[in-house]
Amino acid sequence: MTEETRKAIDRICKGDPIECSAEAYRSEIRDALVRFALVCVDNNDTVRMRTALGEVNRLDRKHGYGPSARSPGKLT
Repeated sequence: MTEETRKAIDRICKGDPIECSAEAYRSEIRDALVRFALVCVDNNDTVRMRTALGEVNRLDRKHGYGPSARSPGKLT
């Protein structure tokens, strides 16, 4: 885990939004946030789990991660 990823997880724990580059988000921060949310589920910490997944959703939209907005119903 890189220092930037650690800082992102720390910001989530404090309830602050994450600011990162699209490259850093796609390369490792997104995966780390999802893993963090899963750990929170295991620990019955639904508040942090929802916060982490909400941040994943926000950053997915910000950095254009996921299916194209032009054709949300088409996978090809």
